[in-house]
Amino acid sequence: MAPRNRSLSRAAALGMTAAAVALLTGCSPSTGTTHSSAPNTAETASSSPQTPKQPTNSPASNGSGGSGSSAASPRPTTANAPARTDACRSLPVSATVKADVTAAYGTQAEPRLTHITPVKGTFYYGSCDGTFYAGTRFQLTPGSTEAEQVALQDDGSVMKYFIDRPGTGWTYLASNPFPAPPEGCAAIPEIPAHLSALWNDCRS
Repeated sequence: MAPRNRSLSRAAALGMTAAAVALLTGCSPSTGTTHSSAPNTAETASSSPQTPKQPTNSPASNGSGGSGSSAASPRPTTANAPARTDACRSLPVSATVKADVTAAYGTQAEPRLTHITPVKGTFYYGSCDGTFYAGTRFQLTPGSTEAEQVALQDDGSVMKYFIDRPGTGWTYLASNPFPAPPEGCAAIPEIPAHLSALWNDCRS
């Protein structure tokens, strides 16, 4: 290549380089302040969720699988309670009860007896589950008839037993055989055993 042409090529290359430098220096970065948006405090708070505290009385905090006392001890039951015995009581006897029992026996006896009275110290009175019982021996009173005297001989003078169910009044129930058994009214099945024991088996 001729020297002149080489000089022109070199000058052209230098010119292009200078133009490139000028172009680059003309594009300087902006000197303004770049404003970054402030972080949203609500979003910041929500970005890190807090673990809720467990209540102190929750199942997880006390280590039990349920809520406390209902499963801790069973309720007492009456399944093994002893069976209730007959509700029997020996009762003090009034003159009215004695008169009613005497009238009941005199009316139901055959022959009818009107001149009789309970033997002193032989009258027993009590109740079991709302039913009343009585037991006594009878003796004649002045003015008795011959028929009454015969009726009260031997087995007529042994213990007689009566019952008063609610709403029925006194009724003759049973009597001891003659001679009277040593077991007393304990030998009479119609008299509740518990009541007979309270009466000392009617052995006065």
